[in-house]
Amino acid sequence: MSRTPARLLFVSILCGAFFLGQLMGPGPARAFGFEIGPILAAISAAQSALSTATNTAKTVLNDTLGGIDGDLGKGFNQLTNYLKGQVGAQQQIADANNMVQAELAKEVRHAEIQDLHAVNRQDCLNLEGGQAQVVAARQSNDVALALDVAKGARTRAGKGTPSWAGGGQGAQANNNAHFAKYCDDAEADAGLCTLASPTMKGADQAATSMFTAPVYSDQEAIDRANAYAVTLIEPVAPAAQRGSAITSTQGQQLMPFRRSYNAAMHLAHMIVDHVLSQRTQTVTLTSAQKAEAQREGITVTDKGSSWEETELEVNRKYSGTDWQADLQAMSCDKSVLIQIALLDAQRNYLLWNSYKLQEMTAAAEAKRLALEAESTLSRHSASSLPVPNP
Repeated sequence: MSRTPARLLFVSILCGAFFLGQLMGPGPARAFGFEIGPILAAISAAQSALSTATNTAKTVLNDTLGGIDGDLGKGFNQLTNYLKGQVGAQQQIADANNMVQAELAKEVRHAEIQDLHAVNRQDCLNLEGGQAQVVAARQSNDVALALDVAKGARTRAGKGTPSWAGGGQGAQANNNAHFAKYCDDAEADAGLCTLASPTMKGADQAATSMFTAPVYSDQEAIDRANAYAVTLIEPVAPAAQRGSAITSTQGQQLMPFRRSYNAAMHLAHMIVDHVLSQRTQTVTLTSAQKAEAQREGITVTDKGSSWEETELEVNRKYSGTDWQADLQAMSCDKSVLIQIALLDAQRNYLLWNSYKLQEMTAAAEAKRLALEAESTLSRHSASSLPVPNP
């Protein structure tokens, strides 16, 4: 018999004995031959103490966790409040910034509106200068008209003019006017007149008498210019056709050509008188124009001519420091555009006056062509045309 079955049998007997002892043996206090009550009591006390410690620890842990949860909750709530406050603050900052930007934009717009409606200093000066130009031009036309009327009567040899009495009387009248004011060296040496001053000697033959001065400063200067115009266009008018000179057949045939001569001469006088009138004193210069005249070194006078006033107004904008400074200081496009528009208006004014003079010169050119055609026809047909049969 092997040792393993014996061991199994021994274990089985012990187990049976143990269970039998449990069923039939003494109480637990002496089950193993000694008192176990104290042990159980100690175990129970230990379990109670452990349970108490565990509960205490649990309570402390729960209280701690609750405190942590409460504090964390408060902290999170505070952070949330801070975030909410920050969002509100950011909104207020954004609103305030928007209000500032809106106010700034409004102020900028108000400034723009003010600039757009404000009148620039140069606007007033340009308007004043333009009005002076128009007034000067109108009054210059009156001067030219007065000269045209007088010279028209002289050209036609009307009653009361030198040539009414005859061509010789007309020539002598012209000489007398020349000797009285414009006597030159040869005439003075011949004893015909007294030598005139250097500014007047031969002035009725000098183009400078009409074109040099921007304004005729006095009556003597006007007389010099007019004397040159007369010498240039028609120093002596033909004798008047009157009496038998217009009743005879020959006189009747000559009359159309004399009327054509009168018309041509009147146009020629009118062109020159227009040029002359532009330099007569017809307007009071503005303060800006006087300042420009002083800068240019021109003699500053209160009265000026249409020619001088226009030149000063053009030069003031081209080289005047005041106009340039005001132009640079203009704060908006509108002011600059106004200046451009005014300059364009002034250019139109100059072109219009040039056009009016070109009309007269065109008519004068047409007359010159007519005279050439008439002269050519008379040379080739006067002796060759047969006399028509009745």
